[in-house]
Amino acid sequence: MGVFAQRTLVPTTLSSQLRSGMLHIETALDDLDAPTAAIIAAKLCESVLVAAAVCESENAKTGAAAPDAIVAA
Repeated sequence: MGVFAQRTLVPTTLSSQLRSGMLHIETALDDLDAPTAAIIAAKLCESVLVAAAVCESENAKTGAAAPDAIVAA
């Protein structure tokens, strides 16, 4: 949560699940721009062992036009 707090961002949702021995964490934030999403993904990769961090627009999930996903591994 610290990476969000440093930028005064408050996730609208946050969930976690254990899948195949790995912890999957998903969060949603309103009005998050691509550069900030990339910084958050990079910070998460610095603080814990991250297999992958994927940031995508809600529009990407619904099939509407959206910017490319940002991936940090």
